[in-house]
Amino acid sequence: MRNLTRRAALALMGSSAIATLLPARAETRWPSRAVTIIVGYPPGGGADLMARLVGPEMSASLGQSVITDNRPGVAGQIAASAVARSAPDGYTVLIDASSFAINLALYPKLPYSSRSFETVGVIARVPLVLVVHPAFPAKSVAELIKVAKAKPQTMFYASSGAGSLMHIATSMFMKSSGITMTHVPYRGAGPAFVDVIAGQVPVYLCNAAAALPHVKAGKLRALAVTSAERSAAFPDVPTLAESGIKGVEVYEWNGMHAPAGTPADVLDRISAALQRAVSDPDVRQRLASVAAVPFSGGRADAARFVDAEIERFSKAIKALDIKVQA
Repeated sequence: MRNLTRRAALALMGSSAIATLLPARAETRWPSRAVTIIVGYPPGGGADLMARLVGPEMSASLGQSVITDNRPGVAGQIAASAVARSAPDGYTVLIDASSFAINLALYPKLPYSSRSFETVGVIARVPLVLVVHPAFPAKSVAELIKVAKAKPQTMFYASSGAGSLMHIATSMFMKSSGITMTHVPYRGAGPAFVDVIAGQVPVYLCNAAAALPHVKAGKLRALAVTSAERSAAFPDVPTLAESGIKGVEVYEWNGMHAPAGTPADVLDRISAALQRAVSDPDVRQRLASVAAVPFSGGRADAARFVDAEIERFSKAIKALDIKVQA
């Protein structure tokens, strides 16, 4: 009888212990709280748009809130530094632009490196579009090159900043076409658009999504896109390759990155949620409306793409001798 009572007591104690442990295990199941996407650019920009576009769909897949936290500054470096220092638990991720790869290639003393991150996925790619003010005489790439060669170094082009994708892409274009234009860097795409639309600076190789409304309104003339094929948003505008300019296939892209050391199973869950978001018909329609092409491929494909972009920009920056102050 005593033995039976003792066994019953032990069984009861074991059941209590299991009951105590179960809630703790449930709380540690990922995700058990909100996931924060840190964006290195102000609200309303391309990266911010992408974060707010995929965030609600990812929230539905993960069963937790997905919050966007904008931390603009230094071409995305402030946000990237914050994510690199954050706990590798999957609750803090970064959405950046092509500058993620450019910064790693351009600045030798960043507070982080490519090894500080794990690539989760790439949302979409957006080509650049070569635009001019409507009063500018060139109506094609060939005519622009002719004008530039007739007046070497007297023609100006805008960019969103020294070392930006637009600066590097225009330098690639000039090298391929054999022309020289004078660089006018601005503090962001917005101020650059203001002066190009006003006719202060005639040439701008810029983000196609940002240029689209201005081209439709007749405020800018599109001469070529930098994608391998014509953009559905600019069906009548040839590619640079069609215009005789080779080797300048360039895209603005938005990738998602997590701190190095984040568990693989958590990375896979975030990646799957991101892929489901990008596959949503409404999301794809909205991407198309801003000239963006969804990235096809999983986490491994995205990692290879990002690594290739880092290597590509490293070679381009070195070949073009582009330097900026750290």
